[in-house]
Amino acid sequence: MGEAFTIEAWVAVQAYPWGWCPIVAQHDGREAGYFFGMEAGGYVALRLAVDGQWQECLSKKVNVPLMEWCHIAGTFDAGEGVSLYVNGELVERFGVTGAVSYAPTVDLLVGKNHEREPAMYDAGNAIPIHFSFDGIMDEVKIYDRALNAGEIKQACAAVTPGRAELKLVRLPSGPDHVGQFGAFYESLKYRPEWDAIWRGEGPDIVVCFDKGPFRLVSWRGISYAPCWVTEQGNWFSNEFMERSCHTGELPGCCESMSDKQARYSHTKIVENTDARAVVFWRNNPAAMNYGLPYEDEETGWADWSEEYYTVYPDGVAVRKVTMWSNAIHDWYEWCQSLPILHPGQRPDDIFDPNCILSIANMKGEHKIFGWQADGQRTQISPSLPAANIQVSHLQSRFNPFLVLDDRDGPNGAGGMGPTIVRYSGTWSRFTQFPWRNHWPVTQPPIIGRYAQAADRPAHTYTATQYSASYRTTDITLTKIMLCGMTDKYAKGLLPLAKSWLRAPELALTSAGFVSHGYDQTERAYILACKQPGEPLRLEFTLLGSEESPIVNIALVVKNWGGGSAGLTLDGEVVPRGSTFRLGHNRRMEGVDLIVWIETERTSPVEVELTAVD
Repeated sequence: MGEAFTIEAWVAVQAYPWGWCPIVAQHDGREAGYFFGMEAGGYVALRLAVDGQWQECLSKKVNVPLMEWCHIAGTFDAGEGVSLYVNGELVERFGVTGAVSYAPTVDLLVGKNHEREPAMYDAGNAIPIHFSFDGIMDEVKIYDRALNAGEIKQACAAVTPGRAELKLVRLPSGPDHVGQFGAFYESLKYRPEWDAIWRGEGPDIVVCFDKGPFRLVSWRGISYAPCWVTEQGNWFSNEFMERSCHTGELPGCCESMSDKQARYSHTKIVENTDARAVVFWRNNPAAMNYGLPYEDEETGWADWSEEYYTVYPDGVAVRKVTMWSNAIHDWYEWCQSLPILHPGQRPDDIFDPNCILSIANMKGEHKIFGWQADGQRTQISPSLPAANIQVSHLQSRFNPFLVLDDRDGPNGAGGMGPTIVRYSGTWSRFTQFPWRNHWPVTQPPIIGRYAQAADRPAHTYTATQYSASYRTTDITLTKIMLCGMTDKYAKGLLPLAKSWLRAPELALTSAGFVSHGYDQTERAYILACKQPGEPLRLEFTLLGSEESPIVNIALVVKNWGGGSAGLTLDGEVVPRGSTFRLGHNRRMEGVDLIVWIETERTSPVEVELTAVD
């Protein structure tokens, strides 16, 4: 390497790099050497130390396309300066002249940065990271002279590349067309390059449904946070427990989003029958450096969060979140609407700007909101007073919904009772919507990076939800909500919301049983057999009404035993099948019967369960 050189290569880019990524580089910081590569938007650059000064030439108007072969070249001549070429065409010149200070004792690297550098476009306190080229390289060449424009054009024209063997990879949600309800352990594969760095082969969890083409997925690439997946393959998360970083030693937000290796996160199936499935997720709201918030210096215990998803065949689940903390009254967030995007998807691809959310309250008031792009971006746009029902519309037939607990009490946002606030404004020059790709899947410790292209998994956000706590102790805070998938707008979910929040009274008529009432955290009536082993006949009336409608019935009958049951509703026999399902939950103390009955009524119904051998 002397007074002139050329570097050329054919590249096919799978995803743009996090920052300055070399094709070829041999430099010692910014003191000596050279760098030929690209920056985070795919713009080609030749950077080098000339006469002791670090100089940079960047193709500001032309970048490398994604997923296809592209020829790039950079030349330097001590008397003429730097020239950059993309696909044989000159795209930038920089007339810096002088002698290059080389770094011959430093390793020459292909496709990887020499030292940790902050990711570009990170909205947080950027942490320096190692990263490498994501894609394919070929024909990397270094010349000890500066090729002229004709020679560069000829070098490009001499090759007719075929199709780049690259493809957009979607987030994994298991096999198509499972056709049955239940929770399944499944090892979900993403990309070979990503799977290869993962430590462990433990399974993920997929809950499938036979009443709708959607599912609930708990996958390591999202630190096992349960996500709803529509029939179009659009993903959605209701968020997770998030805490502030109360000391400067904890960078980024404290949440499972920062636990990129799932060090503090695991999931398991607690219950799995034809009548319902229960998925458990335990996680720590970690900081980006895996530090723990509010750690007690004496006991070593910090914040931990546990979630139960009690899921029924109708695509409805109860989400119960409990946070253990030494500072439960400090700021927290537990529910935020987070659509998750596959590589190749932009927020614009899953949103109809005229219908992002439909929202309702228990009075029956409702409204449809589009995206308000005018004005400064904000996270506190109002919706409806006491709004607690929401559908997020993702241009799918079935879309994720939620119903907040509407009890009175402090909601964690300075108000009382349920509140839904929306996002609005224009968020970047690339899209009007929020669009970030530091999560999911991303492994480097990147805090809050705004996406520049649809090359990586990413996420957006549309609303945040607040509600009073279901239960609070000195060290715990519990919240509950109903969530799932629906083909209705929010106003059509009012009967479901009432059936959960204003559950009909159960009038028990069988002497051999005791009723423990309706448990909102399970969306089920809890009963118990007084004398296990005796001939069983359970009879009761559900006092359904317009204000307390019946929208599918779930029962937990403790100590029923391992036997089956027959069902009659208002004296009419209901056969086992899609509308009458049962299973058993085996405990150390006994065997419980789990029953799910599909029926919708606004009047009383008589229910009879009879033991069947």
